[in-house]
Amino acid sequence: MSDPATVFFVILMPWGRVGSNLVSTTLNRTRGVTVNNEPTTRIRTEGHRDGLSLADMAAQQTAQLDAFVETHRGVTAVAGLKLSHRSLVEPKPYLLRIREYGFRPVIMTRRNHLKTAVSQLRAQDRANQAATEWKSPWAVRTEEPKPGPTAIDIEEAIRLTALFAKMEKSLERSIKAVFNGTGLRIEYAELAADPAATMVAIFDYLDLAVPHSFDLTYRKATSDTLSDDICNFTDFKKAAVAAGYSHFLEP
Repeated sequence: MSDPATVFFVILMPWGRVGSNLVSTTLNRTRGVTVNNEPTTRIRTEGHRDGLSLADMAAQQTAQLDAFVETHRGVTAVAGLKLSHRSLVEPKPYLLRIREYGFRPVIMTRRNHLKTAVSQLRAQDRANQAATEWKSPWAVRTEEPKPGPTAIDIEEAIRLTALFAKMEKSLERSIKAVFNGTGLRIEYAELAADPAATMVAIFDYLDLAVPHSFDLTYRKATSDTLSDDICNFTDFKKAAVAAGYSHFLEP
């Protein structure tokens, strides 16, 4: 079902907080490229709100995928979907259809699950406060101020760390089963350390001409050194060590 006239790709992440906004926004600004941002998350969220069955939500996710391919095949040079693996109602059948359509997988992960949890909680805190300093609480722009230190819900951080680890394992099982482990791998730490080099790798993977420079929209909202951004870091560190996450505390 693939078409050589259009390069299809999928950005797959366990859940979020892996730098996907930076990647998808940079790609969307590129002529001839379009990225649909988390349509399966929207379908699942609205489905739960409207009381739909999981089967109905899965059918809607597949229908959206089919419509996306039909819309862009032979029309758009490069077309992609950004997806949270957690949002997929039936991951394996959906991803098998992705493979049949010839999508190139871009796998975005973040090995430091504790920092992922802290990033999630700090973003939620900004969202709950309806802060006005940022256009979106979930992605801080380069021209916006870096969010300052906050107190972290320690119990929730430990719970989320375990959940993020579980979500990544689930993604890895799907990648192995469907794509035989192949695809372009993007680790958050590498992206954060050198965003331009990471974007070059992605552009090469998608057969896109690499520009002289990239207009990178977003910046890190949380420091590599967690003590800089967690007001209750002493208690947080004790809980992380007790939970077996001391290796995640290093910068």
